Amino acid sequence: MKKALFGAAMLIAVGLIPATGSAADAKDLKIATEAGYPPFEYRNPNGQLEGFDIDIGNELCKRMQRNCVWIDTSFDGLIPGLQARKFDLANSTMTATEARKKVIDFSTPVFIVPVKLMVKKGSGLEPTAASLKGKRVGVQQGTTMETYARKFWAPEGVNVVSYPSYTNAYVDVTAGRLDATFQEAQSAVEGFLEKPEGADYELASMTLDDPILNEPIAIGIRKGNPLKADVDKALQSMLADGTIQGYAKKYFAEGLIQFPAQ
Repeated sequence: MKKALFGAAMLIAVGLIPATGSAADAKDLKIATEAGYPPFEYRNPNGQLEGFDIDIGNELCKRMQRNCVWIDTSFDGLIPGLQARKFDLANSTMTATEARKKVIDFSTPVFIVPVKLMVKKGSGLEPTAASLKGKRVGVQQGTTMETYARKFWAPEGVNVVSYPSYTNAYVDVTAGRLDATFQEAQSAVEGFLEKPEGADYELASMTLDDPILNEPIAIGIRKGNPLKADVDKALQSMLADGTIQGYAKKYFAEGLIQFPAQ
């Protein structure tokens, strides 16, 4: 009992729970993510969650004086999970698209990441329907990249192949079952290009400028959840004081992450 009381006192001292309550009184903030998307969210060799979004989420909990409880789930289960009240927030590099805004709310914009086609060196492939006609392009289920590819490329003869995660897609690239993958640039760098198996691949030179792909990344919240006001306040303070920009420098080369104007 003494150890439990001492632990609660320590949490109060560092501001992780309100001074008016005990550790048992502190309300959990359940945040869902898909931990297979480095450097945004992934598990280190010890099985612990790390990444840009994880740092943001942990700091968010700290500023809101809540206990972070991370839930690792598939990306395409994030919106249904929010709607079913399985967790409070979805923080997994989710683009705040107009279609998604119809079914869930989003926090204030947090950042924007450029989207790139990853191809074999010397292939000359670019992210256009004409260049990719007859080719097989891997995307992750439920992403804006899948939405774009199915809307603009599939009707023109591009074989768009969906995967539960890009990890599976990268396996098929090396096996010759895919000609390219379409994802956020930094995810391809961290998840594949910097590894030995990615030595023969590169990002295509062309970057698409399309509203579907350039909408901001934000944190998903269940429709009408009053938690949004506190989340927005904490995120805006983190952007204003440079905390999130500092996290970006830890994970990304300059220019691969952009931030909303403050």
